[in-house]
Amino acid sequence: MPRERMRQHTESNIFMKILRMIPLMLLVLISYFVVVLLGAGEATIDNPDPVLRLFTDPWFSVTLPSTGKWSFTLEHLFIVVALFFLFFEIVKSTSIGGAAIAEMAISTLVFIIFLVSFLIVKDASTSLFFILMVISLIDVLGGYIIGIKVARRDLAIGGGLM
Repeated sequence: MPRERMRQHTESNIFMKILRMIPLMLLVLISYFVVVLLGAGEATIDNPDPVLRLFTDPWFSVTLPSTGKWSFTLEHLFIVVALFFLFFEIVKSTSIGGAAIAEMAISTLVFIIFLVSFLIVKDASTSLFFILMVISLIDVLGGYIIGIKVARRDLAIGGGLM
């Protein structure tokens, strides 16, 4: 029985390491295209740009004490979620090792997919997608810069660098 538990514990550790290597911005990219595919519909005379309308139609509005009206859209939700994911990605980039290097490489690939999609996919030619792509770029650049700083610090502490 103890061997079985050890095997299950090892398998769950491997699964968690693999799960941790998946960049969170990949989830944002996939979510964007799933929402577009499932919700945009066809262009009509009344709705010439269904993708834009899908992301910019207000979900709800609130009148503020200043009497100003604040509306929340799907576009806003995507940006807020992407910024939270960026925070977690930056925290993840402080770790070192093989998994961190693989995660940085996959993050770079995700950014490249964002860039290529923005340039050649009609439904990705929105300001929202551009902002998500920039957040992905910040994730990649931040990951590399923080990774280098952490590695230098570890070398300096270990006596390898001055």
